Amino acid sequence: MRVIVLLLLVLGFAGAITLEQALELAKERANQIRLSELDIKKAEEEIKRARAGILPQVSVSYNYTYLGQDLALGFTPHNRQSAVLQLNQTIFNKQVFELIKLANIQRELQSLIKEDVQRTLESQVKDLFYGLLYRKAIIKLQEENVNYWEENYRVVSAKFSAGVVPKVDLLRARSQLEQAKAQLEQAKVDYLKALEDFKALLKLEGDVEPEGTLELREFNPKEEELLQALKEKNSTLRVAKKSVELAQGTVELKRAQNFPTVNGFANYQLFTGRRSFFGSTELLKGYSFGVSINYLIFDGFSRKAEISEAELDLLKQRENLLQLEYDLKARLRSTLLSIKSLKAQIKAVQSSLESAKESLRLSTERYKLGVGSQLEVLEARANYNNLLANYYLLLYQYNSSLASLERLTQ
Repeated sequence: MRVIVLLLLVLGFAGAITLEQALELAKERANQIRLSELDIKKAEEEIKRARAGILPQVSVSYNYTYLGQDLALGFTPHNRQSAVLQLNQTIFNKQVFELIKLANIQRELQSLIKEDVQRTLESQVKDLFYGLLYRKAIIKLQEENVNYWEENYRVVSAKFSAGVVPKVDLLRARSQLEQAKAQLEQAKVDYLKALEDFKALLKLEGDVEPEGTLELREFNPKEEELLQALKEKNSTLRVAKKSVELAQGTVELKRAQNFPTVNGFANYQLFTGRRSFFGSTELLKGYSFGVSINYLIFDGFSRKAEISEAELDLLKQRENLLQLEYDLKARLRSTLLSIKSLKAQIKAVQSSLESAKESLRLSTERYKLGVGSQLEVLEARANYNNLLANYYLLLYQYNSSLASLERLTQ
């Protein structure tokens, strides 16, 4: 599948497209996913920058100075040179250690955000795709409707020419045919508008047509299992949990300011000078090393304020997580109720469609034989059209609800 998608990306896309192909194209082309991938790379660079705090820092410097007669007094040489090779190593710095942990959490968070964006995009693609299949079905219905009223108009015209029916029946048949044609054009416009949104999301050019049909897929949900799947797998919930972990890491980072820092250093130096007042100028060299301990005793309560702010942010993230859990559970239960209701409605409409189709056939035959009225035909056709259009709408809503349920439990 991925090879086919890559070929489509290179050569361009034209013709029929399945839901699976649309989902693969969305992963390859969607702007939101690309932005998430850039955020992941940025987080990886932050990890490198944080780790730099525990790696040794090596520097070298060189200086040359020429002193004139007025400045080179006593044993000061005219030409002064100095060079220093310096090594600094962090021995203990809790802030650096916490910053590394925080950077890794941020990297994990960005990965979860990418997954969440991808799940949201998949749900959006499914909804648009099912919407296109629904509009295609409506176009087919309207085409059948036009064909029906064209045939009806021919029958009425023949009867009118034979003097069997009044002119009002002919005018009514012509009006109904024109309305059917107008409804067909409107259905095509609605489909093309939705198709443009679909193509824009997938960055597609050329002629594209969704391939597939809306079906009543069997689904027997168990609420307890779905709630457990939501708790463990829902990407939005996982992002919220990781955000709480990030906020906790920020608190620890701020608290790390209360710890001392220990650093070690080593230098190797070369410089020009005299060992004694009467000695000659020579290049002196040697090394030094040591350890420094730093601790900020009082900073005007700045650290305490920063810690308190971080703790408040943590409390906010926990509250957001708690509310999100309740919202997602409520949405899942609501979606299950919708699926159950839609399934019952679809089965009821299926039963009514059989009756409406037979009623339309009988009224059409009765009118052709001259024992029925045109109003009876109009009523039967309108009833059949409304039922069939409602059937397609319910199928679209049912499949869209299943996609929403998949989004909640992944």
